[in-house]
Amino acid sequence: MGYPEINICAAPTGTEEVHRFVFVLCPGFSSLDLGAGLDSLEAANDVLSKTVFEWEIASEAGDQVRASSGLTVAVERTLPPTRKGDCVVVFGPTTTTEPPSKRLIAWLREAKRFGAALCGVGGGAIILAQAKLTSGHPVSAHWSIQSAVAEAFLDLDVRCSVFEQGGNATTSAGGAATLDLFLAMIAQRLGTQTAARVADQLLCSTVRSGTDRQTRSDLCRLGTRHERLGKAILHMEEKFGSDLSPSQVAAIVGLSTRQLERLFLRYVGSSPKVYITTLRLERARHLLQQTNLRVIDVAMACGFTSASHFSKLYRKHWGISPNVERGAP
Repeated sequence: MGYPEINICAAPTGTEEVHRFVFVLCPGFSSLDLGAGLDSLEAANDVLSKTVFEWEIASEAGDQVRASSGLTVAVERTLPPTRKGDCVVVFGPTTTTEPPSKRLIAWLREAKRFGAALCGVGGGAIILAQAKLTSGHPVSAHWSIQSAVAEAFLDLDVRCSVFEQGGNATTSAGGAATLDLFLAMIAQRLGTQTAARVADQLLCSTVRSGTDRQTRSDLCRLGTRHERLGKAILHMEEKFGSDLSPSQVAAIVGLSTRQLERLFLRYVGSSPKVYITTLRLERARHLLQQTNLRVIDVAMACGFTSASHFSKLYRKHWGISPNVERGAP
């Protein structure tokens, strides 16, 4: 079982110092994200039979916070003072692009200035980006909002990875990726053997590195391990917004266009061209639902050169027009 190196929990292996986490909850956060973080740290203390990690749960106002699931969590305090060596973990919703308050931004920047490490989980990654605390480094975003985040922050390298670490800020896609992130932090702080024991206690048999993809390979769903087909699908998913043709994809993976078409018809049930178009329409729907971009801007961002052609394909695929999808009058 391998664990990636990350530099967010900087105390050397073997130290007796207790490492403090500050969990900041924002309305609409994922209870799964919070549970994965808390249970990982608690399990580390348990397997070592001593307190190595301690934590506080806070909110901006010090009031209880409602999760996206409807669960209400009572916090211990409002935003606390931080010190060098602390790890501040922000949990936020992935369903809104509302900017964080000036107070929260100021507190996060002060925490960074005082030497605390910053971590954004799920929508918390967006909050760090909105506070301009991730500039110059890759950002991990949940696959369902990757396109919307990339369009909202054109200067950021937004990736569909499990987590990304850059500078003094780490971002994670959330969900099961939160457990991968915390196991990596435990490994960096206490060593891989302790992290493996924690993983065993949490019944986690597979640990992903930060650069792993968030979702299972499409080949798993298609019931095949054809290497070149997998590379073709991956390339299409990464480059769907560019001027991409089946012949270009075939050349990149070392196949003829005809061979690629046969593989797609056999395992995917559609042609490569249809698959690319479907990818673009799916990303377009995410952008229309999650951003305020104009229809023409969504079309261009997803690789369509004509708004009218885009609208025609969109209506045929989803049964409604892009304007209706957006809720425009």
